[in-house]
Amino acid sequence: MVQQADNDRLKEALGHYQAGRLDKARAVYLAMLKQQPPEVVEAMQMLGIIAYQTQEYERAIGYFQQLIFIKPDWPETYNNLGACFWEQGKIEQALAAYKQALAVKPDYFDAYDNLVLVLKRQGKRLELRETHQQVVPLIRSGAAHEKLAAMLKEEKRYQEASAHYQQALACYEKVISINVNCAEVYYKLAIIMEEYDRRKEAMAYYKKAIAIKPEQVEFYNQLGNCYQRWGNLAEAIACHQKAIALKPDFADAYNNLGLALQEQLKLQEAIDHYRHAIALKPDQAETHVSLGTCLLSLQDLSQGFVEYEWRWRLKAQPPTPEQILGKPLWDGSPLAGKTILLRTEQGHGDAIQFVRYAPLVAQRGAGKVILETYPVLRRLLTTVSGVQEVVVKGEPLPAFDLQVPLMSLPRILNTTIETIPARIPYLYAEEKDAAVPGALPRPSGQEHAEGAVKYSELLRTARHPDGIVKVGIVWSPSDKAPKKRFCPVSLFLELSQIPGVSLYSLQKEHTDILDGAPIQDLKELLHDFADTAAVISQLDLVISVDTAVPHLAGALGKPVWVLLPFSPDWRWLLDRSDSPWYPTMRLFRQAKPGDWQTVFAQVKAALTAHPGVRAGEREQRIPKHER
Repeated sequence: MVQQADNDRLKEALGHYQAGRLDKARAVYLAMLKQQPPEVVEAMQMLGIIAYQTQEYERAIGYFQQLIFIKPDWPETYNNLGACFWEQGKIEQALAAYKQALAVKPDYFDAYDNLVLVLKRQGKRLELRETHQQVVPLIRSGAAHEKLAAMLKEEKRYQEASAHYQQALACYEKVISINVNCAEVYYKLAIIMEEYDRRKEAMAYYKKAIAIKPEQVEFYNQLGNCYQRWGNLAEAIACHQKAIALKPDFADAYNNLGLALQEQLKLQEAIDHYRHAIALKPDQAETHVSLGTCLLSLQDLSQGFVEYEWRWRLKAQPPTPEQILGKPLWDGSPLAGKTILLRTEQGHGDAIQFVRYAPLVAQRGAGKVILETYPVLRRLLTTVSGVQEVVVKGEPLPAFDLQVPLMSLPRILNTTIETIPARIPYLYAEEKDAAVPGALPRPSGQEHAEGAVKYSELLRTARHPDGIVKVGIVWSPSDKAPKKRFCPVSLFLELSQIPGVSLYSLQKEHTDILDGAPIQDLKELLHDFADTAAVISQLDLVISVDTAVPHLAGALGKPVWVLLPFSPDWRWLLDRSDSPWYPTMRLFRQAKPGDWQTVFAQVKAALTAHPGVRAGEREQRIPKHER
């Protein structure tokens, strides 16, 4: 048993450690080991943790392995050893260490959490499922249920995630019924309330936690994040600043303060805070990516895309390309007849925007260019110049020598604002779909045969006399998109009142609100992006919020107006109404957050002045016998 003097020294060392005085903590622990090496295992554990945090991984491994020899039934040591191996890239050794931690303590959730991360990064889905089935029945704590729920949510297993959130909630509420002054539990309850979009309850719980422990910086940090998610940026900034005042080396607070300032378009201030966070925590991938998006918004494409490469280290990202396919990444050097695989990533709009680089890759001497993409894009992307074969994600891949993600190509090819490849069109509607003059395209594929009668009706109603401007509209992105991109369809309805304008919905979801509206719903024609391209090819204009559709219209070389929130995605830059990515695109920006009214006032004025609309009005005014 450790004597009182040793207890005092352990407390002294722990105090140094918690205050960030790692050298002093290390000195105290080493002194203890010299006096009582076999007994003072706490000192050895902490020396290993300090070595890990100072990135001295070999030294940390030495401490943990010695400790395992002395105390082989301590699961935390195996977990810490696994973390060291992971940082060194020794994946199999990390897996073995985490599994040993679970062998010692089957319900040790931290080891399970780390094991899941490694298995996900390795793409070992079967082993991941087996591990999950073994460990989940043993979970008892609220924190474990909460973590598991978050992981299940990432995997889109929403029903299972909800069940574990409910179990976590029950565990936490039981603790509160016994101890009403447990700040950490109020904090956990707040996090769960946010998962259920119960904003007021979440904020109330955060504030209760702060009232009990006003010195706890993480409480302010998370309350700030909560304010930011609900658009209260001033309060968010105040919370993050309070956290920094309490702990000036709190990297996460600097990162989150940067995010709030970025939403206010104070980009240089945001950049300063991101760089401060990186100085404190150099390997924080989220901060590097956020810094990258700021730099890209400010047209610094060279440095912005370098920082954006950190996306592969984000927790929510799939494994890196090398981990999945084991083939080297292309670095831009001459291809000399080699076969290269271009891989789409992220959303459909990203794929459409960056597939423009395929011809440039082919020009580097590729023997063959293969493009891997999503099923709904396959038919459309067969029209890209320079691509010899298009395959769908998940299908067997043909042989290839090199690979590259599409969104890494701007960095590899040294793209600047002035050198963006903007020749349009670089995508095309299939000729057979666009062959009916003056009409919208036919549905493609045999599976649409049953809808032939309905299609004929749509075709008849789609024919208009000369002078009518046909406008395709999109008011809602996918449900996963940021809420700030959503626009009320009622504002689009006002456009239908402009003489000489006919509106067509290009939405595939949320179209039930169109019943009785003067907008033609074309969702039955839109089975993939090739269908959408064929429709757009016969429209005069597309007006859309930030979704994949404006990317498609721009890539087809069609006129397109994009309606942007106050703080737009990086690719739309700032303070300009055009886009260097798409020459036929016009941008309409909110003057303040949530202000769609001003945007639509500008859109209505521009549409009223559209040459086609004005020509239509003139034709309508000229009596027939004067023509």
